[in-house]
Amino acid sequence: MGWFKNWKNKRKLKKYMKKTPEEEYEIYKRRLLRGESETSARADLTQLHKYKPKK
Repeated sequence: MGWFKNWKNKRKLKKYMKKTPEEEYEIYKRRLLRGESETSARADLTQLHKYKPKK
């Protein structure tokens, strides 16, 4: 029964852990400033292509 409770809680939390494209862009910028490569900075950011920063 323990694995089922864990699975159920993880599934519920997934909805709240989703980030907006703006938040993902902030994470991406922070990673680039830290010195990571572009591919590693884009890792796990699925909505990054939807956000276009204002110039």
